Amino acid sequence: MASDAVLTPVSVARDDIYFLNLRIDPRVKDYMFVGNAWFPIIVCGSYLWFVYKGGPAFMQNRKPYDLRRVIQIHNLFMVVTNIFFFYKFITNSYLANYSLLCQGMTYATDHNSMEIVHYGYWYLMLRILDFLDTVFFVLRKKFDHVSFHHVSHHFCCVFSGHLWVTLGMDGHTLAGLCLNSCIHIFMYFYYFLASLGPKIEKYLWWKKYLTKAQIYQHIFLVLHGLIPVFYDCGYPKFFIYLAVPQGLLGLVLFLNFYVASYSRKRQHANATSAAKANGHTETEDCQRMEQRVMEKEIGLKKDR
Repeated sequence: MASDAVLTPVSVARDDIYFLNLRIDPRVKDYMFVGNAWFPIIVCGSYLWFVYKGGPAFMQNRKPYDLRRVIQIHNLFMVVTNIFFFYKFITNSYLANYSLLCQGMTYATDHNSMEIVHYGYWYLMLRILDFLDTVFFVLRKKFDHVSFHHVSHHFCCVFSGHLWVTLGMDGHTLAGLCLNSCIHIFMYFYYFLASLGPKIEKYLWWKKYLTKAQIYQHIFLVLHGLIPVFYDCGYPKFFIYLAVPQGLLGLVLFLNFYVASYSRKRQHANATSAAKANGHTETEDCQRMEQRVMEKEIGLKKDR
């Protein structure tokens, strides 16, 4: 059972043992699933089971489902809801009385703080809904899309998000919520446009910059997250030890994705341009390659 004791702002800020005891934030002790250690284990465990075992087994002898309309509705819903959460987070924090440099945690019960806590809880529920991205991949047999990067990102958001909501989610790391919800607006808007088919593809040139924005997001969150380590503004270091490694993991994975997706494309484009500059085309090169293969096969037959 959760403790009803309310610590003073000073004792909360300076006693990280409070968080290691996993006592819940008094402001959210009546919210469903908050403080229940089994909740993230069951939810995230079920997600991993479906993605890696249950889903592929279910789809083994089935044709891919046509979920285009469902996905479009899902993506539009996520755009609208992330706009809503971004507005709620930014107006009750940095457009109110928050310090962007370093913001402590006081467990205050004023209107702005309670808005952040309330909508932070529902933002966690929204991140659980993100699991549908992977579910759609499995049901459409897009198994190559179910990467470690994709799965670990969704898993960490929910697992650590539940811990934040339980122990206290306002304060310094709210910058992460503001930035994350903003990025998700553009991300799901891109997904919606991409689901409209090839005719829209020429308008999606900005995908590369969306990936860059996600990289910059993680760089900012890591550097910004380290500030309370060197500057005491009353923010518990426990959360820094939780947030920074997760931010570094996300940064490495996004950098790897960027290099794999765009550096190789650039190399291919440069090679193609060089061939064209020498009077060759990709079609001509393919034809020459096929001709060489045929000549080699004919030569082998003659030898026999």
